[in-house]
Amino acid sequence: SSGYRMTDGEGNHTTDLHNRTSGSGDTFTGSDDDWGNGSQGNRESAGVDAHYGAEMTYDFYDDVMNRAGIWNDGSGARSRVHYGDNYVNAFWDGTQMTYGDGYANQNPLVELDVAGHEMSHGVTENTAGLVYSGDAGGLNEATSDIFGTAVEWYADNANDVPDYLIGEEIDINGDGSPLRYMDRPSRGGSQYPDCYSSSVKNLDPHYSSAPLNHWFYLASEGSGAKTINGVSYNSPTCDGSSVQGIGHVKAEKIWYHTLATKLGPYSTYGDARDGAIASVKELYGDGTECAAVEAAFDAIDVPAGSQGCTGDGGGSDNPPPTGDNLLQNAGFESGALAWTGTNGPITRNTGRPAHSGTWKMWLGGNGRTASEQETQAVAVPDASSATLSYWLAVDTDDYPSGAYDRMKVQVVAGGTAHTLEAYSNLDADGGTWHHVSVDVSRYAGQEVQVRFVMDEDAYYQTSFVVDDTSLAVG
Repeated sequence: SSGYRMTDGEGNHTTDLHNRTSGSGDTFTGSDDDWGNGSQGNRESAGVDAHYGAEMTYDFYDDVMNRAGIWNDGSGARSRVHYGDNYVNAFWDGTQMTYGDGYANQNPLVELDVAGHEMSHGVTENTAGLVYSGDAGGLNEATSDIFGTAVEWYADNANDVPDYLIGEEIDINGDGSPLRYMDRPSRGGSQYPDCYSSSVKNLDPHYSSAPLNHWFYLASEGSGAKTINGVSYNSPTCDGSSVQGIGHVKAEKIWYHTLATKLGPYSTYGDARDGAIASVKELYGDGTECAAVEAAFDAIDVPAGSQGCTGDGGGSDNPPPTGDNLLQNAGFESGALAWTGTNGPITRNTGRPAHSGTWKMWLGGNGRTASEQETQAVAVPDASSATLSYWLAVDTDDYPSGAYDRMKVQVVAGGTAHTLEAYSNLDADGGTWHHVSVDVSRYAGQEVQVRFVMDEDAYYQTSFVVDDTSLAVG
C-alpha cells in the first residue's frame, strides 16, 4: 500500500475526481512525499497546487486574522481536482473546493489567488453571510478577490509573485491577460465600473464587485502610476483626489474586521463604508489609517454615511446613547465600537432580532464548541447607587436535562471577575425579551470592565442575545 496521502494536520486533503462531476474523489496517495512534476500529464500536479492553495489560505486566516480556517474551528477542507471535461472554472460549494482542468483539459484552475478567492466565499458564508445579489453580491465577490489577493501576498511565492491582478496565471482569456484588475477595474472591460453608483446593484456580482476592488487597491497602495513587484499600475480616482495608501496588510485587516463584525446578508456599499470606517477606528484609531480608508471610499464615489474620521460622521465620536448611561455604544448600533472581545457576536445578522434598532450582541448559536465574550471598560463615579441593566433573549435546541451552554454577566474589578448573573440553555423561553437590572453599587468609584461571556458545548445551539445595555448611577 502507498505510505503517503495528500493530507495535512488541519484536515485539508486533496482528491482526484477522475474527470467525474460527482462524488468525493480519491485522496492522492504515493510511495513518497514528492508530488507531481508540474505537467498536466501527471495528475498529482494539479492536486499539489490545489493542496498548496488550501494550506496557504488556512494559514493566512490563522496567522493574519486569528481565524482558525474557513469555519473558525480549526478544521481544513477537501479540494477536488480534475472535475468534469474541459471545465473552465473552480468553485466552493459550502463544504469543499472543486477545480476544473480548463480549456482542452490543459490548464487546471488551481492558481493560488483563485484558491484563496473561492475558499474565502466560505469565510463570507460563515461571517456576514452576504447574499449573491444587489450590492451585497458585489461585496461578496470583491471580498473573495481581496482575500485571494491577500493569500497571494501572504505566500510571497516567487513562482506566483504577489500582485493586484486576479487569475493572471490561468490564462482564461487566452491572451495572457488576468480575469480582473484591482487598480482600475475597467481595464478588464466597460462592464467593470471603477466608480460606485446606484445602478451597480443591478450588475452581476462579478461586475458589481469592481468598485470595492478599486477601494482595496487605493487603500493599500494609493492612486496614480506606480510599479509594484514588476507590475505597472495606474489607479484613478472618481473625484479627482489623490489617495495615499496604508499597505495591503492593514487594508486586509480592516476589511476582514468589517466583514466579521459590521456586515450582514443584505449590506450595501454604504454599509461597507460605514463599517470599514468604524472598523479602522477600532483597530488603528482616528488617524492616518482612518483618513486613507475614508479617502478611498470618497475616491470610488460611495457617499458619506454616519461614520467619519474627524467627528464629521455622526457615529464617529460615539457618545453614550443617553445622558446618564456610562456605557458607550450601549445598543450596539455602531457595531463593535467601544466593545472588545470575540469577532462576530456584535452583529446585525437577521438570524436573531435586535430588541431595538438592527444591531445586538448574539452570543452562542453555533451548535459546536465555542467560547465568546464582549467587554467594555467603564469608570464608575462615586455615587450612592449604580445599576447595570440589559435586555436578554434566550432560545435553544438543546435538551432540558442539563445546563450545557452557559452565559455569564460579569464585572471585572482589580483583575478579578465577579459573576453577577448566570444563564444556561435551561433559561431559554423561545427568545422572549426580558429586562434585567443588577445592583452594582459596590463598584462605585472604581475603574471596571463590564463583560458578557459565553461557553457552548459541541451539540445543539443556544443563543443568548443581549441588547440595550446600561450602567447608570443614582
